[in-house]
Amino acid sequence: MEVLSPQRENRLFMLLSMLKRLPVRLETIADEIDNENLSNAFLAIADETTQYAKELQVQLKSLNFGMSTGPGNYLEDEIIENGSLDFSREKGKEVMCICESCDRFFSQLYAELFDDFLENDSLVNMMNYQLLGIKSALMRIKFLNTLRFINYEL
Repeated sequence: MEVLSPQRENRLFMLLSMLKRLPVRLETIADEIDNENLSNAFLAIADETTQYAKELQVQLKSLNFGMSTGPGNYLEDEIIENGSLDFSREKGKEVMCICESCDRFFSQLYAELFDDFLENDSLVNMMNYQLLGIKSALMRIKFLNTLRFINYEL
């Protein structure tokens, strides 16, 4: 079993923790949104995120990476709350800020992990696929959020 440096382990644990815990927050947001398409998009990214967590766990296990179970953190709450705090009272801005906050967080964390695991093609390829999936889902949510207010103005 390959023992990971504390910095690598912390990054992987943070990613795994986010991928496991974020779906609950996304499902809560989906329940609060009055637009069915947008709500379904939040539920879809919640499902994708759950799947990504499972994939990452399996991949790490297959590569014999030893990770201790680190302390639980509530980073997903912080990301969602920071996204919520940054918005003005403009229509749909809260959803946009949450998406942008999540996008920044995942982009930065995955980029750091890509640098850490460049020598492991299978892990990097899987994480790259996950990052593209997350970014695509967030882009879809932003688009649907924009459409919901265009429909009201017509």
